[in-house]
Amino acid sequence: MPTIYKKRQDSEGRWEVYDDESEEAVIVDGLPLSGLDEIEANEAIRKLERGEVTSDNIPPTAQSGWPPTKDGI
Repeated sequence: MPTIYKKRQDSEGRWEVYDDESEEAVIVDGLPLSGLDEIEANEAIRKLERGEVTSDNIPPTAQSGWPPTKDGI
């Protein structure tokens, strides 16, 4: 299954993009996608989903959905 990216808001009102399965903040070019405003977080998710940027800490197989699950779905 491909990685699902979500955003969450911290106590200061800033946003973080994270991997839904591991709940870890996504890291791109060595920096966590945190401390963002909501528009930046939405844009980061869009770019991750389109493959315009890739995460340093989410395995490529999880990002692409490969290999398929045991039952091929």
